[in-house]
Amino acid sequence: MNLLIAADHAGLELKEKIKARAADLGVSFTDLGTHTIESVDYPDYAASLSKKLIELGADTHLGILICGSGVGISIAANRFSPIRAVLAESPEVATLAREHNHANVLCLGSRIVSAEKGVAIVKAFISAKEDQGPRHLNRIKKLGDPRS
Repeated sequence: MNLLIAADHAGLELKEKIKARAADLGVSFTDLGTHTIESVDYPDYAASLSKKLIELGADTHLGILICGSGVGISIAANRFSPIRAVLAESPEVATLAREHNHANVLCLGSRIVSAEKGVAIVKAFISAKEDQGPRHLNRIKKLGDPRS
């Protein structure tokens, strides 16, 4: 599985630590930046990843976005339909977001989660499968998912 990944300057270190664990996660990454600690604006990276995910197929590809808190970058990503970005601070939330809400972008806060916890959250996110049960599909439809 190939994952898209991007971060602002605050998320750069966590992004690099997660990428270094690609083999452990059984994935490869397409890194959309940033690549330096120079201050940048997280909405730009959320937009870049979201547009690329939509181009590749938001129903078949996943992305990871990282900023200081994870909040701003998740808000920015959710401006793009059919992106469903979730801010997860635990593996359990990441799993439920994939299963119940069909999240396709995982957002992390580099000031909130350690590298080890970040890797565990990514592992949970990519391992979870979308629940195709009628109650979840009905709720996804109400969110405006064009696939439902």
